[in-house]
Amino acid sequence: MGIEKKLTALTEKIVLEFDGVSRFPKRGRASRSGDYTHPSIKISDENDEYIINIDIFVYYGVNIPQLCYDIQTGLIHSLMEHAGVVVKSVNIRVEGVDEI
Repeated sequence: MGIEKKLTALTEKIVLEFDGVSRFPKRGRASRSGDYTHPSIKISDENDEYIINIDIFVYYGVNIPQLCYDIQTGLIHSLMEHAGVVVKSVNIRVEGVDEI
């Protein structure tokens, strides 16, 4: 498994642990090879520094700016600690709000 796939799986797990994140948008499917690419998480590598773009849905009533800040800082710290990678930036797009 390539580093981007490992980082994608780890990113998905970490993001869903934050209170206020309801889900990732429903899109994408398994490829013919059986590998699943997560269309809501895109990771690119620039000189061994990673840029992570994430699309999420949040629960109604959550403080969106604070949640996004918490995800950004938590994800940077967790990926550095667990995967030993440098994250240059984490960009989050909130696609919608779900009822609790």
